[in-house]
Amino acid sequence: MSVIAIPKSLRDKLGDDGVDALLTVFSEVTLSSRVDLATKDDIRVLRDDMSKLEVKIESVKSEIEKSGKEIIKWMLAFWASQIGILIASIAVMFRFFIK
Repeated sequence: MSVIAIPKSLRDKLGDDGVDALLTVFSEVTLSSRVDLATKDDIRVLRDDMSKLEVKIESVKSEIEKSGKEIIKWMLAFWASQIGILIASIAVMFRFFIK
């Protein structure tokens, strides 16, 4: 643990109890901040996880592309059948109602 020198003006204003409390806060902050730092192993694991995620993202993209083509195919089939039904309906109306 490193030694922290408290200036006399601060010691006079805080008093002995205040200086002790301030040093306690400083020591707790440095200890807790070191626990939160990432290590090389943490970064390596994160990099591996990210590469696995990129592979999954690429597979999802390809599935979306395939499904988009499939949707367009079915939409065209639906439109063609609707046009056929419309033409047949008009032909039936002309045949039965207009003589």
